[in-house]
Amino acid sequence: MKTVEERKFPTLLFISISFFMGYWLLKTTVVNLLALFYLGYGLFMMISYVFLYLNRKISLHMAAIGGLIGFLMYFSYHFKINIISIFIMLFILSGIIATARIKLNAHNLNEIFWGYSLGIITQLFIYFTYIIIYKI
Repeated sequence: MKTVEERKFPTLLFISISFFMGYWLLKTTVVNLLALFYLGYGLFMMISYVFLYLNRKISLHMAAIGGLIGFLMYFSYHFKINIISIFIMLFILSGIIATARIKLNAHNLNEIFWGYSLGIITQLFIYFTYIIIYKI
């Protein structure tokens, strides 16, 4: 999707799907961390929707890989497991994705940076908010 206008409806759709999945999984109380994963993506999509109204794009591909890395950060922290080899592979993959987005002229470096950073930050924000509220 090249223009900002083309991105608005799919972004709204994904916001609703993400929050629905997150809320539904959080109600089951079985997979709370997975629910936080969806809520983190929903929060990111809300932020990216605000950016759309400012006529700015954010790389959703980089946000997806950044969000996955953010999720695995708090997943490994929460369960006290070492998944450094998975992180290495994901950081390499994120570099490949960023290079591809630039080579295809789909995004510039600024859009890639914002997508990747906000993908990680929103996941960590949701997790630490969850920890503060539920005092785990």
